[in-house]
Amino acid sequence: MSKARREIREEILYWCRESVLRGLNFNTQGNISVRLPEHEAIVITPNGTRYDVLTPDQMVVVGYDGVVIEGDLFPSTETDVHLAHYRRRPDVNAIVHTESPYANMFGAVGRIIDPVLLNMVLYAKGAVRVMPFEFSTNIEFGELSASLMGDDVNALVWGNHGLISVGENLAGAFKVAVAVEANAQVLWGALSLGTPNILSLENIVIPQDARLP
Repeated sequence: MSKARREIREEILYWCRESVLRGLNFNTQGNISVRLPEHEAIVITPNGTRYDVLTPDQMVVVGYDGVVIEGDLFPSTETDVHLAHYRRRPDVNAIVHTESPYANMFGAVGRIIDPVLLNMVLYAKGAVRVMPFEFSTNIEFGELSASLMGDDVNALVWGNHGLISVGENLAGAFKVAVAVEANAQVLWGALSLGTPNILSLENIVIPQDARLP
């Protein structure tokens, strides 16, 4: 195992545990992957393993063709879904799937999550759509998920299931997941108070030297 590969495995484990600490996942739910372009493969979390006992060595390496290259455990049941998103988006190098409660509230009623917070606009890049409920462990689901997310927005809610977010790197993909969940919570409350002010990336002027949060 190369040093770089070890670092990637440890980074995945770190963000898996962060997802539980932040209330985005529970039990063995959710999954995370990182692209390995030099090997035409991805590293992904194994199926059915609690994050508190998961180790870096238990991560599974899967080729772009879906064949396991390294690992003694079964890869996530949503591996085909991750691969579909990587095929669609060459700019994506990491994927995070969570069971985010507030995002799931919008998913349960099929309501789009409009951007009302700056971080949502900066990281998700726009409104997050809701994909109608389907079972999520097949290629067809993955291709539809990738198509509905599209090329310009970095997240999608799976109706009655959870959130998938993407990024250029794993920290970025996780920022998207956190931003969408925080936005969903604020939007839920704002809707009870009145008419929220919806933000749009095109209408926000970001100073040239500005550092993003």
